[in-house]
Amino acid sequence: MDQRPLVTPRDRVVAAYKGGFADRVPAYPIAGSFAGCLDGLSIEEYCTNPTKAVHAMLNYYERYQPDIMIAFNDLAKEAEAIGCHVKYSDYVVPSIDQHVLQDDKGKLARLEVPDPYRDGRLPAFLEQCQALSAARFPSALGAVLVGPWTIAMLMRNPELMCLDTIDDPEFVHELMRFATEYAKRFGDAVLTTKIGLSYTDPTASCSLVGPDTYREFIKPYHKEMVDYFKAKKVGTTVHICGTTHQIHEDLVDVGFVAITIDLDQQGDPKLKVDQLDKLVTLGNQRGVVAIGNVDVTIFERATQAEIEAEVKRCIDTVGRRSRFVLSTSCELRALRADPGVVTSAVSGPAH
Repeated sequence: MDQRPLVTPRDRVVAAYKGGFADRVPAYPIAGSFAGCLDGLSIEEYCTNPTKAVHAMLNYYERYQPDIMIAFNDLAKEAEAIGCHVKYSDYVVPSIDQHVLQDDKGKLARLEVPDPYRDGRLPAFLEQCQALSAARFPSALGAVLVGPWTIAMLMRNPELMCLDTIDDPEFVHELMRFATEYAKRFGDAVLTTKIGLSYTDPTASCSLVGPDTYREFIKPYHKEMVDYFKAKKVGTTVHICGTTHQIHEDLVDVGFVAITIDLDQQGDPKLKVDQLDKLVTLGNQRGVVAIGNVDVTIFERATQAEIEAEVKRCIDTVGRRSRFVLSTSCELRALRADPGVVTSAVSGPAH
């Protein structure tokens, strides 16, 4: 009889974070509203009803058993809790259609950082985190929160915020100080549920703002946030959409323990690089985990064989190197809930 100890999903993740190997590459898709759609929920139901969302996430876990389980609904809740208006759709994730600072920058001085236990949908998300933590999955467990730059962007309006970096940089820094305090306070609340921290800051992408903007207006606040939690002996993960290879060194310097990446989205094909290879190389040199980057945009149209080929691309790119977790390049869209297709992405091959 085989007496070898069972390798748990958490064992795989821990091995990768320590630069070692378990039985196979740890793997998970980035799933939020997708889990709700598997349960027949609308996107709005999933994002606003924590009881139904938890039920959907538990069912999702039983179906796929990912190596990392995440508490994740949408990226609009932080901005909503400060006074922005959320627009829901049957087709795409919630978005902000009214920005609290769009018409009056001076309003910032009158705003208070929201209370995670009282304001907007923040308490509902904490309820979701608590329930998932109580489920005691054998997988690693983390929560997806919104990073300070994206909170600030959604409070002001992304187009205006980009102009502000030129016309009113002091306002941008003031807003970033506010958003960073907000991100830290919400992170503290999530930590009480005994769940890990991952911040997504999609609008910090070099596809949108460029590396110089990142270094001047975002990096100092990312570092402040990471150092704050590091002092509590908590490591922090970051996800930024689009093209990020220009700031990989910066993200490592900030102190993130893991960096999840999207696909390179530069318009000129001659400029595209293999972001995964670049990040894995850097991560293995600096002790940082790379997470990515199966092309999530093909899931609605690709065959299982095509998705398996995309998974193989990532595995072959990494090769024998460690400090890697296989994941989707961004969030799974909620329109197509095809269990067979997703399973092919979750079940990463062994090294």
